[in-house]
Amino acid sequence: MGNQAGSATRGYSGLSATRRDSIRRVRLQQNVMAKQLAARMGVSPARVSVMERDEQRGAVTLKMMQKAAEALGCEFVYALVPKSARQTSKTTEKPKIRLDSSHLRENPDRQVQDLQQEYRRSLRENGKT
Repeated sequence: MGNQAGSATRGYSGLSATRRDSIRRVRLQQNVMAKQLAARMGVSPARVSVMERDEQRGAVTLKMMQKAAEALGCEFVYALVPKSARQTSKTTEKPKIRLDSSHLRENPDRQVQDLQQEYRRSLRENGKT
């Protein structure tokens, strides 16, 4: 399974794969000690440690993920993404940008503005906006 989840959700409706250290990562980002998380969840600090290890091993339960998410003020999202969503060429194909650079020699200040406009046009044409 490993990294397949990451490739399955990448680029699909803004979803990204859940890392195998989400609970610990979010807890540390919020400066929440394991003891504090345990109190919020109504479990022992040892249980938080086990839960974080279980997540790293891929053995944490959905129920515990939900409970930890709520205790950390997060929303837990569990999703199945069709393989066909990964295979769409528009999601993997980079926009093509066309520029006529002949005028840039006369007015180099317009280069950035022209690139930005052309990029936005290309995104619209490729259905990326």
